Amino acid sequence: MNVFVIPSWYPSEAHPSTGIFFKEQSELLARHAQNIRLGISVWGQHEPSLWLPVHKPLSSLIKLASRPSIKKKDVHLNERCVEFFTPAYTWSRKIGKGNAKGIQEANEANFQRFTQAFGPPDLIHAHVAYPAGVIAQKLAKKHGIPFLITEHMSPFPMPSLKSIFKSKILPVLATADRVFAVSKALAMDISSYAIGSEVLSNFIDDEQFMPGSERKGGKMSLLAVGRLEKQKNYSLMLQAMGKLRDAGVDFELKIIGSGSMANTLQRLTQQLSLDTHVEWLGECSREGVSCHMKNADVLLNTSMHENQPVAILEALASGLEVVTTKWAGAQEFARTVNSHLVGYSPKEVVAALVTLSKEGVRPKSQIRALFDAHYSTRKQVDQLISRYEMVVNRAVSKE
Repeated sequence: MNVFVIPSWYPSEAHPSTGIFFKEQSELLARHAQNIRLGISVWGQHEPSLWLPVHKPLSSLIKLASRPSIKKKDVHLNERCVEFFTPAYTWSRKIGKGNAKGIQEANEANFQRFTQAFGPPDLIHAHVAYPAGVIAQKLAKKHGIPFLITEHMSPFPMPSLKSIFKSKILPVLATADRVFAVSKALAMDISSYAIGSEVLSNFIDDEQFMPGSERKGGKMSLLAVGRLEKQKNYSLMLQAMGKLRDAGVDFELKIIGSGSMANTLQRLTQQLSLDTHVEWLGECSREGVSCHMKNADVLLNTSMHENQPVAILEALASGLEVVTTKWAGAQEFARTVNSHLVGYSPKEVVAALVTLSKEGVRPKSQIRALFDAHYSTRKQVDQLISRYEMVVNRAVSKE
C-alpha cells in the first residue's frame, strides 16, 4: 500500500522539535508495516528562509522575486519512507491567501515524485485539517483517491484559524473519507459540529523510550518537555517549584524546549531564586530527550490545553510518574495509567509532588506495563493499518 502523508507542521533545522512526531510516526509505520510505502510531503512548513513576513515588505518582495535558496530534494528516511521536499514561500493568509496556490503546486510536485518512486498513492493521510487537510482534499479530488485526516488541534479550533473555520476547516473535515482524533476530548469537540471521528492515539518509538534505573531515594528528579510558549503555562510550574522548595522537598527540575517566552521564564526563575533547582536545557536531540527521561522520576505538565502530548507518551514508556493539570483529555491518562491530575494552582501541583516524595513513585516497570497495554507502538500501528485498509477497500468497491 502506498500512502502519501501531508503534515501541517514539520521540523526544520531552525525548529527541530516542531512536528517531529509526524516524521517519527511515518518512519515507525514504514518500519513496522512491511507492506506500507510512505512519502512525506514537505514544502518548508517551518523553514524561516521560506517565510515572507508582512512587517518586512522590502526583504519579502526581494525574496519573492528570486528563487528559494533551498532546493528541492528527496530524503530517504528508511527503505520505505521518503521525504519529498519542494520549497514554497509562505506568508500571511490575508494577502493572496498566503500563497495557497504555490503551496498546492509544491505538494503536487511531491505527489508526482512519490508516484515515480513508488507508484500511485492508494490514499492520502493529512495531519491537521489546515493546511494539510485542504491540500489533501484537492489532491484527492484531482487524482481520484481517498484521503483521511488525523486532527491534532489544541484548542479546536485554534484561535489563529477561527476566521477560516467555517469556510475551510469544517468543509474539509466533512468531506474526508475518515477523520481521526488523537483524544476522546477532541473527538467530542469535533462531533459538536456534526462531524464524526474515531479516536486513534498518537504513537512513539517505544524501543527508544525505555525505563531507566529505579529511584533510590535522595533528590526527586522532575522533567518538563515542551515549547516555551503561553499555552504550556510554565509560570504556574515555576511558582509551584518555589512552594515545593519552601515545603522542604529536595528536587531538581530540568526543562527541555525553546520558544518566545524563554527570556521571560528565565527571569522569573531568578526572581523566585530557583536557579539552583531549575535547569533550562533548550532543544535536545531525540536521544537527549530519551536519556533525560530515563534519569527522571516525574514528568510535569502544567499546560492550559492539550490533546495527547507525545511527551507524556514518551514519559510513560520510560516508566515515569506523570503529574499534569486537568486540560481536556488529561483524564484519559488518569484512567488508563493512573496519572496524577491537579488543578491550575501551585498549591495542587505541590501537593501531588509532596505526596510522591513521601510515598515514593511506582516501579518504572509497572508504569511501562500500563503503557504497553494501552499505547504500544505495535498496537497503534496495527490499528492505523486496519483503518487504511478499510478506507482503500471502500474506495475500490465504489469503482
